[in-house]
Amino acid sequence: MQQSTSTMQQHHHQQHEKADASSSSFSLLRRGSGGRSSYVAAAGLLCFLVGTCVIYTTNHFNSSAVTNRNNSAESLLRPSHRALSELVRVDNGEDLCSYKRERLIAVKLAEHDVSPTYQASFPGSGARMTHELIRALTGIAISTDHAYAVETNRHRHSVAVKTHWPDPNGVPLDEFDEHFNGAVLVLRHPAKAIPSFFNFWYERIHHLANHSTRAPLEEWIKFRDTGLVQQLQYYQQHMEFWLRKYEENRGKLLVVTYEDLTDDVKGPETTSKIANFLSAAEGVQTVPPESISCVWQKVVKYEDIGITLKFGSHRKGPKGNPYTDIQLFAIKLMLQEQRIKFQNDPEMVEILNRYIDMMSEMEPELVTS
Repeated sequence: MQQSTSTMQQHHHQQHEKADASSSSFSLLRRGSGGRSSYVAAAGLLCFLVGTCVIYTTNHFNSSAVTNRNNSAESLLRPSHRALSELVRVDNGEDLCSYKRERLIAVKLAEHDVSPTYQASFPGSGARMTHELIRALTGIAISTDHAYAVETNRHRHSVAVKTHWPDPNGVPLDEFDEHFNGAVLVLRHPAKAIPSFFNFWYERIHHLANHSTRAPLEEWIKFRDTGLVQQLQYYQQHMEFWLRKYEENRGKLLVVTYEDLTDDVKGPETTSKIANFLSAAEGVQTVPPESISCVWQKVVKYEDIGITLKFGSHRKGPKGNPYTDIQLFAIKLMLQEQRIKFQNDPEMVEILNRYIDMMSEMEPELVTS
């Protein structure tokens, strides 16, 4: 894996300038509690993190992009992975959630014009789950940003476009902005999103099925110690890109969190917000409000109701993705900096406060994904 860890290294620097670790969240170290101890902590953090950050890049994203482009055409014909056979829209008006069939049916592009929505998320933040939820809510296929950029048949016929841009694993679609109704931005706590993404990358590098395997602990530690700073900076850039993109028209941006989507109480309510946002777009009709809770349960909580899916998430392996105390400190500082940047956005302040509070529950070497 030593070689494959370095394989995940060369494309990021082709997409972005090398990170300046003396700025961004690290400047907060000097504005923290004051006194000699804060400078000692700053020096320790910078020496530890900057030294390792310099050698971290990635080639995985390039190969991932090629794979997505090559597979995009036939993906239309694949069965819905997590959307259940019960969640297939039918023309006779039967309730979407109660309708049952024995086999999975592909969800296809719309035959009529639709105004798509960006489905934006940082890698490891539940993009696949959200993808399947939107398909189940609308009965219309979703495209990836790679596919939408090159396949014109998807234009105005996809209900949403899944993208990680501006992370190097995504591609820009600015030239198609006029197609879009807006964006759903799905956030997840970075301490959870980063190891989740690493597991996905580990599966891809080792040609394993998606959502089948957790990376060995020693491989996570290698990745963490060489790449955390850069991943945190990509996380910042991703959040800022989407919030700035719609800051003059915030009604076109819906911000939700992975934590709320997967919560037993908040999940159906958050799904209703997504459905309402999608249904405001041209050509999009979602399931009836009374079906949303059932749809959410079958897509997000299918295991809780005794459903086994061949294509569900069944990762096996060690659940622990530990961080050192200084790495947890760096994550918290980044979140605090984001809170300062978006202090005039009450919704983001509430989310970031929640994420900062979650840090107190994370102990070094014991954080799980």
